[in-house]
Order: sequence, then structure tokens, then C-alpha cells
Amino acid sequence: MVTQTERLKRLAKLAEIRSDAELKRFSAFRTHMDMLVARKAAAEARLSASFAQPKAFSIAEARLANAEAGRLAREMAALDAEMARMRPGFEAARQKAVQEFGRVQALTKLAEAARNPAQRHG
Repeated sequence: MVTQTERLKRLAKLAEIRSDAELKRFSAFRTHMDMLVARKAAAEARLSASFAQPKAFSIAEARLANAEAGRLAREMAALDAEMARMRPGFEAARQKAVQEFGRVQALTKLAEAARNPAQRHG
């Protein structure tokens, strides 16, 4: 016969498996989002550096700088759009990972309390 404690232990183990899967899913989202943020910061730094020249531009250099600024602005806009597109899934994955992790913690504590009934009142 399966006791209450054993059932709670099994539920905690299942919850831990689900939690691990959700944490991996969130981690993948987080890695991708971090990469996008780093790419945007690098593009912003390149854009700032291109206009921080200590000497005056020639007309040819100004045209090149303008073309590069346009390209960097389009790249940053595309990165912003991709981050905006990913944000709802990122937040959902984060909330699900937190929820599953909390479930594991709660079931583990319930299993411990069922194993040691004296702790429930202490």
C-alpha cells in the first residue's frame, strides 16, 4: 500500500521533472534574449563611435558614415522588433518556470512534513 508520504514524494519528483523542463525552456529564451540585447548594445556603440570622430568628415567619409548609420539604425530597429516579438513568450516561460519551481518546493515541504508529523506543529 502506498502511503501519503510516498505519494507526495512521487508528486514532488514529477514536479521536479516538469520544473527542469520549464527551466530549460526559459533558459533558452533567456539566452536568445541576452544575445539580442548584446547585439543591440554593440550596434549602439558602433553608431556612437562613428559620430565621435575628432576630425571633420570629408564628403565621401560623411556619405559612408551616413550609410553606416542608416544600416545600424535598421539593424537596431530589427533587433527591437525581434525582442518585442519574443517578450510575451519570454515572460510566459519565466512565469511558468517560477510556478513549477514553487510547486516542487511546496510538494517537497509537504512530503517532509508528512514524514515528520512533529514538525507540522513546531
